[in-house]
Amino acid sequence: MKLLDCNDASLRLWAEGEAIWSPGIAWLSDGRYQFGQAAWAQSRRAPREINNRFWHRLSTQPLSPSLGQARHTADLVHAHLETLLGDGNDELSLIIPGAMEPDQLSLLLGILQTLPVETRGVVHRSALVGSFLGASCAHIELHLHQTSITRVSVEAGHAHAGLTQLLPGHGLLGLMDDIAERIAEQFVAQTRFDPQRRAETEQVLYEKVPGLLQALSAQSEVSCTIEGHTARVSTDALQSVGEALSRVITPLLPAGTQHVALDALLSTLPGLTFAHATTAVPPEAAATSAAHLSLPEGELHFQREVPCQKAHTDAPEPTQQLTPTPTETEEPASESLPPSKGLPATHQLTEGQATPLVLGATLAEGITVSGVSELLIQAGSGAQINGSPVEGSIGVFADDRLTTPDISILLIAVAS
Repeated sequence: MKLLDCNDASLRLWAEGEAIWSPGIAWLSDGRYQFGQAAWAQSRRAPREINNRFWHRLSTQPLSPSLGQARHTADLVHAHLETLLGDGNDELSLIIPGAMEPDQLSLLLGILQTLPVETRGVVHRSALVGSFLGASCAHIELHLHQTSITRVSVEAGHAHAGLTQLLPGHGLLGLMDDIAERIAEQFVAQTRFDPQRRAETEQVLYEKVPGLLQALSAQSEVSCTIEGHTARVSTDALQSVGEALSRVITPLLPAGTQHVALDALLSTLPGLTFAHATTAVPPEAAATSAAHLSLPEGELHFQREVPCQKAHTDAPEPTQQLTPTPTETEEPASESLPPSKGLPATHQLTEGQATPLVLGATLAEGITVSGVSELLIQAGSGAQINGSPVEGSIGVFADDRLTTPDISILLIAVAS
């Protein structure tokens, strides 16, 4: 059984504990479409050949502006899924965010009927997050072009997803724009070099943002180097971005909220704080819960309620810290290393030179950077971390050593 997480900012296909990260971005190159990481790596270099709204605006309305042979966004979603799913003739469960409209879900199911898969289940993403945490919460979810807030209630060992409210225009791409602008201001002020003046250096800047945010979650200031120009970037310089998002989200939190579940994409943003207990939800949370579901036979139904993996009777005490809630699962959706006491890794050290872990970068054959301090390791790569064979989506920490038959890389956290 494969699992497809349909949040366009963190779209992942899970199969046998491995995840393929493929955000909803399309790039038209030499008459053919490329999706996900390949498109992300060209988003600033070739913006006229990019579409990043086809999941967000899934419909059969004529595509404007046009992109290749696609008639509408549904054609692009079809091409994306065709590329992602392959020819496996597999069973599939869909993990659907509350932001997806009923008509869009119906269209998505119709698209899947034309592909070599059998859709067996359709489950609300926020209900699965509630199942993973085992506690009632407001689930704050980041999409490419919007943020959603969903009330999740846990009663009698079941998590139920309630009303979803949307914040249009406050998505991952807009946040990246704001953060990149703040960092560029630091470059101009300190070096007179503006990385946003040219597409090539702007792309490098955007690729550095996830690593910089991760580093700033552990220290107050870090250095950033682009084309030989180095600027110091502090949490204070980015604080206003998180504070602005906090101000627009807070009024939309459901009445009586005591616990906020925050998607991992948001958990390292300086200035984003709430007067509630706050848990950072890892990328595998929804898939971990979905992997344990018993799927009903017969007609498909959108499941808004699922059994909890672990039941908590009380939410944690309010805190400003983003600390993951411990969970117990019988069979995790991805293999992971034992907990590390080190800082999350931000750079790789090879031959005495430290380079950042850039989102989408390939470290070796079958090994890519799939998230903040996260690697996606394909089966058959021969990869080991600290001497233990690894596959799937793996969190990495400072002092971890990644080895394959061809490379040996020490992972580090860059100090200020």
